[in-house]
Amino acid sequence: MPQLIVQGVTYDIDAILFDKDGTLLNFGDLWIGWFDQLVTTVNRRLPVSQSLSHRELYPKVGIYSEQRLWDPTGPLTIGSLNDIATIVALALFEARVPWNEATEITQDALHSVSDTIDWPRCVTPVKGLQAFVARASRAGIKLGVVTSDDYHNATRHLSLLSLTHNFPVVLGHDQVDRGKPFPDMALVACQQLGVSPERTLIIGDSNGDMAMGKAAGLLAGIGICAAPHLDGEHLTLASHVIRDYDTLAIGSPHH
Repeated sequence: MPQLIVQGVTYDIDAILFDKDGTLLNFGDLWIGWFDQLVTTVNRRLPVSQSLSHRELYPKVGIYSEQRLWDPTGPLTIGSLNDIATIVALALFEARVPWNEATEITQDALHSVSDTIDWPRCVTPVKGLQAFVARASRAGIKLGVVTSDDYHNATRHLSLLSLTHNFPVVLGHDQVDRGKPFPDMALVACQQLGVSPERTLIIGDSNGDMAMGKAAGLLAGIGICAAPHLDGEHLTLASHVIRDYDTLAIGSPHH
């Protein structure tokens, strides 16, 4: 029976579920540039008089404009792609674009950015990730991804990190009725992995991940705080808070 050791505490486990953005890959490298491109793409469809200001939209999604940092409790960090599209559509509506046009423009822009963004440059692994995943896989720990992103993006990002084969189960926000913080994604992932929730850990960078884990009856939640500007105080529901994967150890009980 494999074990995970974190900050002196040992957990007997069968599986680990991972959030994706900010957990497997560095959040800022990907999503701030993605949001910039989304707004630029939306603006191409608008007359100059109605074009959106990136700077004015930043606080609405949780970006601090001067430093290009992000709020770990904000929509860009925790929300789904459709949540972000709705926020941008609302800004269009406030700029006197009819709601039906606003939603069509933002949805079209979502698809366009997904096809044109330079994913390989933007997708970078959190420190220690690949080595930890390799150790966990060798120890027989089953691994799954549960993300507020959609399934298509999630599988593309895992492929860019060369981790596809390590994660037999990948669930996106678009594959469950209720996303985080509801338990649905974690419970479906455990079912697909063939493990019980009480022998499964969640690793994530938001309280939404931790709340989902608690609601699903998972063994414990490990908050990861990879970004230097974050102190982990937002992870109030986490059993542990770590900076990177080098602080986690895999063990097996001695007989």
